[in-house]
This record gives sequence, structure tokens and C-alpha cells, in this order.
Amino acid sequence: MRKIKSIIIAAVLVVFGTSVFAEDATVTFVSGKVEVQRGGKWIALQKGDKVAKAETISTGFQSEAKIKIIDSVMYLGPVTRITLEELSTANQTDNVNVYLKTGTTRSQVKHVDNKRVNYQVHTAVAVASCRGTDWILDDSNTIKGLGGTVEYNDTESASRSVGGVLIQANQTAKLDDNNNVTPTVSNVVSSAEEVNSTAATAGSLEGEGGAGAGTEVAPSNGGNNGGGDTPEPTGTVVITIELP
Repeated sequence: MRKIKSIIIAAVLVVFGTSVFAEDATVTFVSGKVEVQRGGKWIALQKGDKVAKAETISTGFQSEAKIKIIDSVMYLGPVTRITLEELSTANQTDNVNVYLKTGTTRSQVKHVDNKRVNYQVHTAVAVASCRGTDWILDDSNTIKGLGGTVEYNDTESASRSVGGVLIQANQTAKLDDNNNVTPTVSNVVSSAEEVNSTAATAGSLEGEGGAGAGTEVAPSNGGNNGGGDTPEPTGTVVITIELP
């Protein structure tokens, strides 16, 4: 009987030792139209709202959001859509996996003492895995390292555990048409406002609903469009300075 009890206790300890705790993301900043897809509907997000695993967040034109994902932070630029595919903590390890469908995100990953962080942002063809602290990834599969080191790879190679290219702070790279990572290029450190510089057009989201779908109209440079002309999406010009 004692032996059986010991086995039961040991099994309970193993179960608790490998427990996985679901986490929520918290919206800490909202500007403009930001929504979450929940229960088949698009619901407006406000500061302080929670977003759960598997939910999709969408921003509209001239809109942005800041989300606290466990101990890390993600900035969403205009006309951006992400899905929180993994959001959990297990064995002192934070597991975050975000799918970027369109737009631009900036990730600032915080490492807490005695805690590992598995933080990944991926598009349909590219994967950026956390080895550093700060980077920007957009839907053109261009990555900009802002701090530390980020491993960048195509999804097929990443799935086979083939090592990718290491992107250091102040370096930029992207996937070419053959899904190869281009040679890194040095650039000046980008500010958080640079997230606003890359916004996909609303056409890619038309018919899907959510912020940034065909219901919003990007303002034109001339104010009133007049004559029924279709307005064109506008963007922000960013000037960068090459470092020696």
C-alpha cells in the first residue's frame, strides 16, 4: 500500500511539474480603431481589455495599439492584423507565438530572472525568433533589429530546425522571392514611430471585416476627394541614415 501511495504522489508531482498555464494579453494603449475577433464578431478594444489565445486583433487606418503579452510588449501599426497562436507559461518558460497576416509589428521582449522566453513572430513564409530584445517585422518579410540578436528564417527551414540568419541591432534583412534571407544591411536605430511607416492597403483585408477592412477610407492628401474619385491609401515617408 505504501508503495502504491508513493507512486501516486510521484505522478501528481510530475503533473504539477509540467503544468501549462494559459495566459492573456492586455491592451495597454489604443489610438483610432482597434478590434478583436471574438465569437464570430468584431469587437472594439479599449485600454485594459484582455485578449486570449487564438483571438485575432486588427487595426484600422491611422490606428495603432500596444499590447502587453505576458512580460513582453508588442506594438501594432496601422492596418495590421495578428493572431495570438500561442500564449502560455510552462516550467518557468513563457511561450508566445504570433502570426502576422498584414501590417507591421514591433516586439520588445523582456527577459525575467529565472525565466526563459520562447517568443516568435511569423508570417506565411518567415519566422523571427527571440534571441534579443527588440525588433520590427512587417508583412513584406522585412526585419529590422533594434536591440540584441534575432534569428530570422523561412518557415520551412525553421520547421526542420535549420538555423537562420542572426540579425543584430541596427541591421535589416528580408526574404527574397526564393525565400532566402538577404544579406544584412546596417541602418540607424528606428524609433517606435517607425511602426507607422509600413501599412498594407485595406484591399488585402476587404471582405474579412475588422478594423482596416474596406469600410474605412484612408484620407487623401488633398482633403476632399470630389468627383467620386476613389481615395488611395497614404503612407509615411521615413528617412534613414546609413551608418559607416
